[in-house]
Amino acid sequence: MLLGAIQKTLIMQKTFTLFTVALIGTFSSLGQDSAQLRRIPYKLSLPVDKHSLYEEDIKATPYVLPGKTIQIYPGETIYVEVRQDSGKIISMTAVKEVKDPTRTLSIKLIQTVKKKVHEMIILEIHNPFTSRLTYKALMFLIPQKKWVETNVYPVEPGLSAFETWPDVIVSLALGEWSFSNQ
Repeated sequence: MLLGAIQKTLIMQKTFTLFTVALIGTFSSLGQDSAQLRRIPYKLSLPVDKHSLYEEDIKATPYVLPGKTIQIYPGETIYVEVRQDSGKIISMTAVKEVKDPTRTLSIKLIQTVKKKVHEMIILEIHNPFTSRLTYKALMFLIPQKKWVETNVYPVEPGLSAFETWPDVIVSLALGEWSFSNQ
């Protein structure tokens, strides 16, 4: 279960009265590169309503965590090269730019805002492969101050899929990636 995997590989730190995630342990030996691309530290700033703004200092953490779990924050676009063998995902590696579009996922998380008020969060995933891509997702919500499971649809071959939520989502954890021919 994705929630169990996330809880084993991440710890939550209190930052600006809410929690964020940090990497613990080492990368698994199952094809994970210990020199994974890391995000440059920055201040995440999410409008909530006319009077509230959520801010958090995002640390230099890897985009791809152990167990092929991808963590993304609003405003980020992540490119992930996927290595597979006989339709099974062997490794996922974050890259700075798309060098091989036939095996690179494009993942984007956007917050839409109108007049400084949160409207929605949009997840966009482009699947360049010839098979359906399935995954599971957890979202870190401000009011609950914890990871919450959410439903997502598979991404069809060669297409992009969009998921939307009305919630102010601090971060998404995307994992349990697999290909299917259904």
